[in-house]
Amino acid sequence: MILHGASISPFVRKIMLALAYKGIAYDLQPLNPYLEKELAHKRHPMGKVPVLEHNNQTIMDSTVIAHYLDDICPVPPLYPGTAEDRAKIRWLEEYSDTRLTSLIGGVLFYQKVLRGKILNKDVDQDAIDQCLQHHLPMVLDYLEQQIPAKGYVCEHFSMAEVSLWSIFRNGWMAGLRLNSHYPKLHAYISTIEQEPWIANLISEENHELSSFYCEPMIFKAN
Repeated sequence: MILHGASISPFVRKIMLALAYKGIAYDLQPLNPYLEKELAHKRHPMGKVPVLEHNNQTIMDSTVIAHYLDDICPVPPLYPGTAEDRAKIRWLEEYSDTRLTSLIGGVLFYQKVLRGKILNKDVDQDAIDQCLQHHLPMVLDYLEQQIPAKGYVCEHFSMAEVSLWSIFRNGWMAGLRLNSHYPKLHAYISTIEQEPWIANLISEENHELSSFYCEPMIFKAN
């Protein structure tokens, strides 16, 4: 099994964690769609990652890949529980991959890490300030209401935890700190990070990517 992408992408990280959770061995082939556009388009018609190769099949899109992994290796499931549980898991995965990622990934991480650290270009501070002051607080307020006071979204660890943590990890790299502003979210993320396969990935990323990490940002919730 071959996974194309780079762990700095929340969508690739999402699949790396899903594979680790299931205990599936894989070979990570580094691919940065920002820097290797031609190769990325050879792998994916829209030049995106992740791309998974398995049994002469090419599977694209992190959510499609996650469901594929559950199909070929049902235990432990990424979408466990009742129909209601799975609906909530899928919704939080979708919300994480779209609205949350558009702000944390598309603004904070893009400006501070990709442009500021990796490409050594000027950042759009106005875009960062608008995100922190007006857009992101509403999203975090919503998530604070959706997650439980303790434990995980459902009885067992799931793709909801994988998806949310993966993008919050990019936010952390960009300097986003929740702490006392969002106590439930902060506790939730901290609980996820105690899982051994996630702690292992954090250690690997800290070793490889620490030069790209940003100083904590002053964040004022509504």
